[in-house]
Amino acid sequence: MTPAHRTGVPSDLASLRTRLAGHRPTKVSDPRRASGWQAATAIALAPGDAGLQLAVIERVERRGDRWSGQMALPGGRRDPTDRDLAATAARETREEVGLTLGAPLARLDDHRGRTRPGIVASYVFEVDVPSELQPDPAEVADAWWLPLADLFDPDRAVHLRTHGLRMPGIEHRDRVIWGLTRNTLDAFARAIGTMLPAP
Repeated sequence: MTPAHRTGVPSDLASLRTRLAGHRPTKVSDPRRASGWQAATAIALAPGDAGLQLAVIERVERRGDRWSGQMALPGGRRDPTDRDLAATAARETREEVGLTLGAPLARLDDHRGRTRPGIVASYVFEVDVPSELQPDPAEVADAWWLPLADLFDPDRAVHLRTHGLRMPGIEHRDRVIWGLTRNTLDAFARAIGTMLPAP
């Protein structure tokens, strides 16, 4: 029995749409009037050999970048030309990994900035046919499709020590998904009626 079956993770896009149909996110009532910066990330899901798979990236290492070298979801800051934050998520995904996204299936709970005022909105997108991800070398060191079941595998749940804190994470390819990215994936898990395993 796979981890996906044990936790009830949807194995195909039809099941995913059904799970998300009734989700109502907690969000900023009027993000255009929110003080501070705005950003968005994309949970892009596509069918794979072992069920659904998720587009993930490893950010390039840059001095002064608080997310330097970390595992992440495609996304970034809102551009003045973006009509909304869903458009931001789609544009950033196209720029970072060359993946074109349509309308989102759902919006997840928003995250507020901890050290500076701001908002990160996250959206779930479906991709009918996964294409090879093409990392933009200026921003992305690597990108690949991660089997969704791996996120819910209890054997991959770990703790990461950083800045004197012990943080929950998900181990993958000798890397750890933690922080805001794990929090976003946790919001996704709640939206589909399950939860990430605790380390």
